[in-house]
Amino acid sequence: MANPFAAVREFSPRTRAVLAVNAVNSFGGGLVLPFLWIYLGQVRGLASWIPAATLAVQAATAVVGGLAWGAVLDRLAPRTVVTLVMCVAGAGTGLYAFATSAPVALTAAVVYGLGISGVGTVLRYLYAGAATARERGLAFSADYAVFNAMTGLGVLVGGAIAASGPGSRAARFAALYVADGCTFVAAGAALLLLLPRLDRARPSGAGAESGHGPVGYREVLGQRTAVVLLAALTLCSLVSYGQLKSGLPGYLTAHGAVGPEGLSGTFAVNIVVAVLTQVLLGERVQRVRRSTVLSATGALWAAAWALVLLAGRQHGTAATVTAMAGVLLLSVGEALVFPVVTALLNDLADERTRGRVNAMLSVAVSVGSVAGPLLAGATLPFADGLPLVVSLVAVSAAVALVGTALRRTLPTGADLPDLAGRPDAEGAEAASGSGGAGGPDSAPVAVA
Repeated sequence: MANPFAAVREFSPRTRAVLAVNAVNSFGGGLVLPFLWIYLGQVRGLASWIPAATLAVQAATAVVGGLAWGAVLDRLAPRTVVTLVMCVAGAGTGLYAFATSAPVALTAAVVYGLGISGVGTVLRYLYAGAATARERGLAFSADYAVFNAMTGLGVLVGGAIAASGPGSRAARFAALYVADGCTFVAAGAALLLLLPRLDRARPSGAGAESGHGPVGYREVLGQRTAVVLLAALTLCSLVSYGQLKSGLPGYLTAHGAVGPEGLSGTFAVNIVVAVLTQVLLGERVQRVRRSTVLSATGALWAAAWALVLLAGRQHGTAATVTAMAGVLLLSVGEALVFPVVTALLNDLADERTRGRVNAMLSVAVSVGSVAGPLLAGATLPFADGLPLVVSLVAVSAAVALVGTALRRTLPTGADLPDLAGRPDAEGAEAASGSGGAGGPDSAPVAVA
């Protein structure tokens, strides 16, 4: 069996630095990930509408902010943008430590939503600056594994501190939000020091020779393949991320099929399987057509939700085991498809619109994550939740069909990246017939 960590040696110092910094940042996010509703409602004693309004404002700001950061990223050096978004996100989550009233909580939601919407966009942009399509694909896979592992570790540490740390309960929660804010600021400072000063002036051949001027989201949305991929990504998010904390527990626990202990076990399976899938298969999946990965994920998810449907009709150990089997399939598909589609979109992106493409990617995932709970809330009350699960099986099948259709339209260089690690200019030429996606952003990290 090949060494699952061998691919790390292929990363440039720049890619390894971004991965290391994001590991620390992900740990900080895990410290507070499950707690906002409990913190505002139970610890701070705020009215019941405030946690709901805070989460809604945070999500809405993230969608709008993501589009704004994408446009900024196509105009300014990523070194500048990544530092700014990290500081804004850090200030927002740190402000939650002082959320003793509705105005402060909602202000924190606006600031944090604005900042966090840019974090994922700019980090993906940095990974996309890899010198080869193969390194880019591996970087997105490694980032997914690092994010899940470090977030999970952060959740464990944060839960332990919140439950039994020193000081009052409110002080412990506040300290966790301050710590999360510090990791954002530290990440921004580290990337400011490590990333070279990049000249964002376009290379002479990037736009001038072709006669193209400044571009916007209209040009991105005018690319049919990109729109199909973004729509597929929205469906993927709805089926997976959007249901893990809403439809899945709501359906399984509605009639006592699975208890709290079994439900906790399913979430543990999700984190562990997602990380192991990337560690064991992240490099191997680079040899598989990306359209095939999308189709296989849709098929896996259809089978997963069929198992969840069956689990909801059982009780006790049988229901728990069946539910865990379904979550296992969900987790495998989730761990494979999101990094693969992210890499595919970046391979197809023009250098002038790369920031906007990654912003649209963030928006697609956010929309699916918000639409998932809305779908669950609307359908769970009917027929013991059967319409919800059947709908999810149908959406998963649609994802599989999209993958099949894309195989006939995607350029071979984008669908199956060159394993030899060609320069990005050649890879992009094979993928889209346009100029390369490398350029100044491919410079290595200047480490003192």
